[in-house]
Amino acid sequence: MMMMATKGEGFLGVCGGSLGGSQAYAPSCGVLERFGSSLLAPRREGRPFGSTKAETYDVGSSSNIKWHESPVTRDAREKQLNQRGCVLWMTGLSGSGKSTVAFTLEHMLQEEGKLCYVLDGDNVRHGLCQDLGFTAQCREENIRRMGEVANLMANAGIITVVSIISPFAKDRNKVRERMENKSDFHEVYMKIPVSVCEERDPKGLYKKARAGKIKGFTGIDAPYEAPENPEITLEVNDGNAAEMARELLDYLRSHKFLEY
Repeated sequence: MMMMATKGEGFLGVCGGSLGGSQAYAPSCGVLERFGSSLLAPRREGRPFGSTKAETYDVGSSSNIKWHESPVTRDAREKQLNQRGCVLWMTGLSGSGKSTVAFTLEHMLQEEGKLCYVLDGDNVRHGLCQDLGFTAQCREENIRRMGEVANLMANAGIITVVSIISPFAKDRNKVRERMENKSDFHEVYMKIPVSVCEERDPKGLYKKARAGKIKGFTGIDAPYEAPENPEITLEVNDGNAAEMARELLDYLRSHKFLEY
């Protein structure tokens, strides 16, 4: 198989196969994955391909892995898209309107020629998180997975809107801390009273919770920890879903996420 070398900013990359007598360099490697407060592996400078055995390390339950650096930078992706990647993390009670506002915003951005994607809590449970229930441990893992995906999407230059109850501050803060850039994370608090959410009850979940058919339902017999310092707070008097989405659109525009 033929080998191809590419050159970028401080990078010489190699794409699989055999080089014969040619000299090429592998990309520098590092790791973004962190557990606790310790960085598991430092960034390494580029070295001659095959000159030494690649260093691997353990991440969580995975062993003998390493981070592969791409020659395509985040800056290059954002320049191509003419926008800045970020994460709008929409948190609030069931029935607060998170999903409706999120998808309305996505449509508005699409009409402006911007790339946006909504990671909706229910939607993600159809695939990536279908093995998780609603225990405290499962909910924590569900949020962790969505946070990791959102982080990757923001790094790809995509305006990523996450719509999920995420009732505990510690879980939301962990997602913020895991972002490649802390400035990528923007917490949106849907501050809608439980009385209003219960009156809406679009999926009939409050009725089931009141009847004892659902245990541990957030806002009824399980707590919700409201954000202390969210970047954005949306309340009932802020209008309908379209008006709330417009407020988020204005926020993105004023913070220069809709331009490169």
